[in-house]
Amino acid sequence: MIPTPRLPAEGRRIGILGKGGTSKSTTLGHLLAHWSDRGVHVAAADQDVPGDNEVGSLLTWARAENLGGTVYPPIPHNRLREESRKLTPAGGLLAIDTDAWKRTAGGPHFSVLASVDVAAWFMKPTDIELERSGSIFAAMEHLEAVGAANVPRLVIVLTMVNRAARSHRDTREALTAAGYHVLETMIPLSDAQDGYAQSFGKPVRLVDGSPMDLLATELLEEVKK
Repeated sequence: MIPTPRLPAEGRRIGILGKGGTSKSTTLGHLLAHWSDRGVHVAAADQDVPGDNEVGSLLTWARAENLGGTVYPPIPHNRLREESRKLTPAGGLLAIDTDAWKRTAGGPHFSVLASVDVAAWFMKPTDIELERSGSIFAAMEHLEAVGAANVPRLVIVLTMVNRAARSHRDTREALTAAGYHVLETMIPLSDAQDGYAQSFGKPVRLVDGSPMDLLATELLEEVKK
């Protein structure tokens, strides 16, 4: 197992963002379990506001299986910055899960960006998803332009990747050429019975060297900076 970076005493916060259907909650469930297994104190806020007869994907999973840390229900976005600091474990990591990204002035996603040290943007490596990601890039540029009190570092995670296709290489090249930081680890597309797409609600399998294990390492390094 790769050595675990030591986080600052006050802890760190990471936002998990992306358009709908990019495996945000599924991936975060795995990440929480991997981080906890490495001795990192973790917690999460499930800001994916549920619909009728739902409690939120990550929260539902955490109630069924041990993901390694407490998962809190949605926090009102006008209190998120303050409350997220209170909920961050000492020397540990609080992850904020979100619903499908919508760039709305004063909306809940901007409260997430104002609350975290790192914003992890999850996206499929396709031309249409590259186009649809323009609003997060514009939002980050806006925060910098207006001198926002908190501008998180943006990292990009490619998800639902078919390694046999060229699209993930083309997407990585386009993003890198534009100056964005794309993590090396990619989450594969897998609908097999034991694949990630079918893992929601089940015990997390901790496999050294797996994509989830490697992504956990990369993200810990990012939040440590």
